Amino acid sequence: MGATANKTSRSNKEKTGDGATLPESLLPEVKAVLDGRGEPRYRIKQAYAALAKGLVRNWSEATDLPRPLREALTEHAPATVLDLKDLSKASDGTRKYLFHTADGHAIETVMIPERDRRTVCISTQVGCPMACKFCATGLLGIKRNLKAREIAEQVLVVQRDLAGKNERVTNIVVMGMGEPFLNYDATIKALRVINDSDGFNLAARHIAVSTSGLIDKIRRFADEPEQFHLAISLHNPFENERREIMPVASRHSVSELMSAARYFVDTTRRKLFFEYTLLEGVNDQPRHVEKLAQVLDHPLYHLNLLRFNWTDTGFAATSKRGAREFLEYAKDLGLSATLRPSRGNDIDAACGQLAAKDLQKLQGASPVVPLGR
Repeated sequence: MGATANKTSRSNKEKTGDGATLPESLLPEVKAVLDGRGEPRYRIKQAYAALAKGLVRNWSEATDLPRPLREALTEHAPATVLDLKDLSKASDGTRKYLFHTADGHAIETVMIPERDRRTVCISTQVGCPMACKFCATGLLGIKRNLKAREIAEQVLVVQRDLAGKNERVTNIVVMGMGEPFLNYDATIKALRVINDSDGFNLAARHIAVSTSGLIDKIRRFADEPEQFHLAISLHNPFENERREIMPVASRHSVSELMSAARYFVDTTRRKLFFEYTLLEGVNDQPRHVEKLAQVLDHPLYHLNLLRFNWTDTGFAATSKRGAREFLEYAKDLGLSATLRPSRGNDIDAACGQLAAKDLQKLQGASPVVPLGR
């Protein structure tokens, strides 16, 4: 799928932290069935390939496996762990997938088409505990972490959908529901499946993870062997003002955050992205640009600007003109910066809108207009 996986991609023969191979670690229920039947060890690789490469949604489609084994797997270890309940299509081509987990939770995934790119935005938690004041996902609270297989399966379902149009996933951004670094091990395992040459086989440099700023995990992520990209949600360069909208800032100061950021770029020599949602009168003034120019003081830092997607939570989007002026001033001060367009607004699939009304009803939350990080 997509570009060839880079040479640091882990083979499914490599041991994971728990001593199992990647297929065994991802598919414990499948392994239990195989072991119970006395099947040869190579069967787990075949089952893994059927899911990650063949994109099967039912074991009856995995014709490399003997029929009796397919029947046993169907009964005891279903080929899917997510139930696709709804697919919404926006006027700009964005597609939003509503999944239910086996225990009845709801999560959302988004596919964003852009010229020759097909980017999938995936979730890592049911809800989010970070409680950013402009984030409806955070208002849902946290229900649980997603398992590695639930994270990876979002990509596989989208790819199967795209295959019907002769298209393929080209990029993954871990920017959906949840804080990925609070579900670190499962997130990394899922991304290794997506990157694995024996799995989905998408190059690591086409995969990016976003964090609200957990500095210990930023350092740990920098030390991973894969060349995954990192994005940090900054949203305000001033200490006190950032705390007002992002509670995580009370745990980690901007200076601590930037120390971890410097460690990442010094260790990896990869570009580091800073996400910045423009909120009218909150973080969009000239002094914010000037402070950003001081804080983002490395040539590998890049500022990603995005106008806030409107909700009734008390925040408003910076005007289009104001956003352009913010971008121009940032560039004048020497910052590498981009103003990204919003996509999928008409189906609540734009950046930060993954807390739809149907999720809130299903999960017992009070009605809130969607908004997010």
